[in-house]
Amino acid sequence: MTDASDTEPLLENEGIEPSPGPVKSGVYRYVIVMLLAFGFIMDYLLRINMSFALDGGMVPPNCTQDQPRCWSQQVQGYILSSFFWGYWVTQLPGALICCYVGATKVFVSGLILATLCTFFIPLFSSWSMWVLLSMRVLIGLGQGVTFPVALNIITSWAPTSELGVFTALSGGGQYVGAILGNSISGVLAQSSFLGGWPSLFYVYATIGVVWAILWLIFVSDSPQDSRWVGSREKNLLAATTAPKKTLHFSEIPWKKILTCVPVLSTIFMHMCNGFGYFMILSDLPKYLVEQLHFDIMKSGFIASLPHLMSWSGYVVSGKFSDMVISKGLLSRTYTRKVVGIFAQFLPAVLLFSLSFFNDATSILVVMNIAMFFQGFAHSAYYVNYMDLSPRFSAVICGFGNGLGAVLGLIGPVFVGYLLNGVNGDDELKCQWRKAFGVASILWVVGCTQFCIFGSGLRQSWDAEVDKEDDASGEFGMDGEVKESTFNLSGFSII
Repeated sequence: MTDASDTEPLLENEGIEPSPGPVKSGVYRYVIVMLLAFGFIMDYLLRINMSFALDGGMVPPNCTQDQPRCWSQQVQGYILSSFFWGYWVTQLPGALICCYVGATKVFVSGLILATLCTFFIPLFSSWSMWVLLSMRVLIGLGQGVTFPVALNIITSWAPTSELGVFTALSGGGQYVGAILGNSISGVLAQSSFLGGWPSLFYVYATIGVVWAILWLIFVSDSPQDSRWVGSREKNLLAATTAPKKTLHFSEIPWKKILTCVPVLSTIFMHMCNGFGYFMILSDLPKYLVEQLHFDIMKSGFIASLPHLMSWSGYVVSGKFSDMVISKGLLSRTYTRKVVGIFAQFLPAVLLFSLSFFNDATSILVVMNIAMFFQGFAHSAYYVNYMDLSPRFSAVICGFGNGLGAVLGLIGPVFVGYLLNGVNGDDELKCQWRKAFGVASILWVVGCTQFCIFGSGLRQSWDAEVDKEDDASGEFGMDGEVKESTFNLSGFSII
């Protein structure tokens, strides 16, 4: 597909260089990382509330009182997936725009747009379904920029010795958001507060406004631009954070990136993982209510357990990967592939087996075990972006996450199509078996090709740098690539 010089790794360098000890001067950078984590909590609260609203009484404008559930399964699939219609579009543009206007401005602008649209959904949903779909698309457009640009914010505020802590704290916000959203959304939807289901949008949007105000007051693009950081911490961060260099569109080696087999392999695994992950994220409450006959008040809490298990698997796999690589037990390439096998093959088997169980307890146990191992996926494909290209990882992540969101938007539509017009538990179980089967097949296919074509080595085209980069010390004077100490094991892009 391309020249060997473009795809072959420049240097193996499988060991990990020890990073400096903990940096203890000043604590303001932890305010930044907690606000970033809270941003990701809001990101997921605004994303998953629609599923509970649909199950909690949200109806189209032409629905009468004796027709409490007028949305067909197919229409509900379109409503849930419409978020991803916008989400995939702004992934790569967000990573590029932040190079010109600042990552913090892009991050907060995206969530402000999503927050405002969320607040007005109860009003606009009474107009027409198309207006509702448009609002969901706008929410997706706003949230699409958040994950790629977060990479730039972290590298500006985190000393090299604390990158692992920063990425774990900030990236964990997405799981906390999913857990909180699934735990309290059912309660709000069935309460009388603000009319029941509309409270899902009013409450979360109000919290989002408060967060945005705090972000605008306390967060800046770099410590040097902040009036809240003490001089001692400013000097410390200037000496311990990676130097920032403006990345222009013309400098990105698009041809070499898009024809690099390991990059394409990682992106394809990302895409296959996205279908099943977003299908579970959007349709798990529906499955618990319609297949297992849980009350929505209870299903909200139970629906949060798979996300808690996924978060646990994420942390365990990240620490496991770092330990294996640092002790030289496996190469970086083999570590990523072994973690990927645990993340995709085992969950695929468990997910497909769900529809063969008849009791709710067995289904919940199997589902949570599957999601624990599925959490390993982020320590396989996402960290691999940094392995392959430290310089352009944010751009490649934006590209891969955008394509992953494309399959993510197909998942809820596919489920809605399968369940539309279905009557009876046996027929419903058969259709869910098809949905889980397709997700399982994609996980297996994505992991199999990653095990064949994937790599954990830095690619040669990433090391083609100018004299400024060379003088910064990022690259050895002899042309060899130094091992990156940037650890993304605790951070996810989806």
